[in-house]
Amino acid sequence: MFEIGRIRFRPLTRDDLSFLEKWENTFKVTLYARGDPLVFKNTKDIENEFEEYMENDDKQQFILEKKEDDKRIGIATYRDRSNSVKNANIGTYIGEPDEWNKGIGREITLGLCEMLFFQKNYDRLSARSAPFNKRAQTVLEDVGFKETGRARKSGYVFGKRIDWLMFDLLREEYMPERQNLLEEILGERKEEYIKNTCKIRF
Repeated sequence: MFEIGRIRFRPLTRDDLSFLEKWENTFKVTLYARGDPLVFKNTKDIENEFEEYMENDDKQQFILEKKEDDKRIGIATYRDRSNSVKNANIGTYIGEPDEWNKGIGREITLGLCEMLFFQKNYDRLSARSAPFNKRAQTVLEDVGFKETGRARKSGYVFGKRIDWLMFDLLREEYMPERQNLLEEILGERKEEYIKNTCKIRF
């Protein structure tokens, strides 16, 4: 497990699949997470995806829990895309709309950056957002991601073709700003995170 701020990351298990089924069939959640409000995944679909995930070495998927009450609130994923440098695509969503607009998304995205840049020494992270998902774009930019381009007319929502917005962040950009980001996003929880996660004696 990995904890940062108010959030705990832990591996996805079969016991979580009922939550995924609910979230993947919630109109607002899939609209903003997938750019597709009509996903219609049944129990068998979710189970098949889980079995495929268990056999997939390049993808890591986490259930996100609130530390204070162990409430399951969403998903975070990274997929290794390394070639000559260490790359990963990241994605997150909060599947419980009552947890939106509380700053949790910034802690989740910061947590992925800490895992992948600080702990695993990745060189570059990439992410994407539907153009109407302003919350996601703000979260990415707050953590240091930059918009790098558009996948033109690569989505279709409500009768219109849309451009997916592409973002990335380099380790060499993140690390000099790391302490400032931890302070800004975690606030008084920063010291707890540093103490529990980042300090060891060699």
